[in-house]
Amino acid sequence: MPKTQAAERARSGDAAARSLAELRTQIDAIDDALLDLIEKRLAASQSVATLKSARPDGHLWMHPRREQEVIARLSRRASIAPHRLVELVWRELMAFSLQAQVRTELVLAGPDPDRLEGLARRRFGSAAPVRCAADPAEAIAAASSGEAVAVIAFDGSAEWIERLPPTLSIFDWVRDEEGEAVAAAVGRIAPAELPEPAISAQAEAESER
Repeated sequence: MPKTQAAERARSGDAAARSLAELRTQIDAIDDALLDLIEKRLAASQSVATLKSARPDGHLWMHPRREQEVIARLSRRASIAPHRLVELVWRELMAFSLQAQVRTELVLAGPDPDRLEGLARRRFGSAAPVRCAADPAEAIAAASSGEAVAVIAFDGSAEWIERLPPTLSIFDWVRDEEGEAVAAAVGRIAPAELPEPAISAQAEAESER
């Protein structure tokens, strides 16, 4: 190979290495900025927690409608980030923010608790503590009296819907990888904070009683 060609390739390689190093430095700076913003968000959530006590109306400190609106707004705003990425990131942020304010657990009832937990984490994030109930009645009791969301798998029987107290709402579905609803999320959610599909689902469930 002529020396001039070898020298040009060497220079080209050096330029590519410098460009790659510069991009990595830029990404590191973006990561630092993202972490700063996340910590500011969590600090704001902790500040909210100092102002909170038990809700006088007995509802959970969850805002499913607000969560739905935030994710939808950000997904519309995104030009490169796919919807699933936006949803996963903000569900995690909102989950950790909620736990910073009020400890809220997931109580699972279903024949395959490991799978149900994995799917529930996709909807509610990884921050919430999880425990398993022996049956839907135990999960409903926890959701009725504590800071808890019952996640009840569809196992061919909907008898528990007939015994659902009026203080509880089916406010969302837990879905599998294909988007099929495999469990119901049940909690003491204020009517004004129910997302639109959940209102329809609750009305449908009540019509079947």
